Amino acid sequence: MKPIHYLTAFLFIFARPSYALVHSDAKPGSVKFLISACQEYTELYNKRDNSRFGAFLTTSKEESFRAGYCLGAIMHANSQCAYPRSPSVYRSAEIIASVSVERAFSEARVIEHAVCR
Repeated sequence: MKPIHYLTAFLFIFARPSYALVHSDAKPGSVKFLISACQEYTELYNKRDNSRFGAFLTTSKEESFRAGYCLGAIMHANSQCAYPRSPSVYRSAEIIASVSVERAFSEARVIEHAVCR
């Protein structure tokens, strides 16, 4: 067997789906998707300093898409705020990720609360 096959098998053994992926079945544009996207963003942000070999290889396209969705929503909202306070993007993502789905009314209100306050 070629060495690349061993490396691929090794990576699949240790790769785990993220918490946001396992606990989300929402579609883009919903509050549930935004919350899971920001959970994904915070997971990826926290993983950036992980010195374990191949940590950067365990991020899928879907995880990157969700993290980018959160980042884009926060950046857009920051430019639209009447009184921009400009908290860090990570802090805004943490606030959105901690929102309970049952308490969230709409995606716009959750973003406004997290970014514009």
